[in-house]
Amino acid sequence: MYSVLAHVTVQPEHMDEFIDLIREHASASLRDEAGTLGFDVIQDDATPNLIYFHETYVDEAACQAHLQGPILARNLPRIAALVVGNLDRSVTLGKGFNIPPAETH
Repeated sequence: MYSVLAHVTVQPEHMDEFIDLIREHASASLRDEAGTLGFDVIQDDATPNLIYFHETYVDEAACQAHLQGPILARNLPRIAALVVGNLDRSVTLGKGFNIPPAETH
């Protein structure tokens, strides 16, 4: 598994538009990219315009396919227009692993 951890600060006046767009983006990625396993979006309770992402892919190649694919190419300019600052500085990439739930006896 390969993971992306990212965060963005959304311009407060564009939160509804951003949430609609990121739902559309995540749904398309999960539906149309075979290697995209998960796309979690978390809105910070204390700072509602701070958004965290946790994306998971089968491997690094699938992540790169997403990063270079048509869905992100189509949506990234729209996403970037709604956030504050540089998107590149908010991303961490790396190998991940799942921890299965403990067995109950």
